[in-house]
Amino acid sequence: MPNLKSNKGFSLIEVLIAITLLAIGLLAVAGMQTTAITGNSFSQTGTVAVHLAEEMVDRIRSNATTRPDRYAGVNTGSSVTALAAALEEPAETDVLGWKSRLESSLLPNATGTITVDSNAPIGNTATVRVTVGWGLGGNARSVTLTTILETWGT
Repeated sequence: MPNLKSNKGFSLIEVLIAITLLAIGLLAVAGMQTTAITGNSFSQTGTVAVHLAEEMVDRIRSNATTRPDRYAGVNTGSSVTALAAALEEPAETDVLGWKSRLESSLLPNATGTITVDSNAPIGNTATVRVTVGWGLGGNARSVTLTTILETWGT
């Protein structure tokens, strides 16, 4: 009597199970790709913000000489006219240029603020905080860089 059961090939159920497992694996890879793209965008905006904050810290360090308080109270959300009226050179040129770069950056609703605490943490120094904020609604983010500058002779 011939053997009716043949071991040649795959059954339909085995093929369906294999296709299902392959589909689940491909969906997982697609999900990981979405997460990677989101993380890359998150990192890119953070890098741009840090670069803009570092740029302003460097300008203050090089142009403020012994008077970093010239930059105190800056908020780039103010109008150009208000900023120009509140600042003296070289702070006015630095801040107006920074405001322009913030507005043309990849950051949505980018703003910058500068605070200066004179004689802190010790005499003849100033603690300078430069903050770059951006984002919409519940996705608002910010980066703050803090440095201490010497102010000998003030």
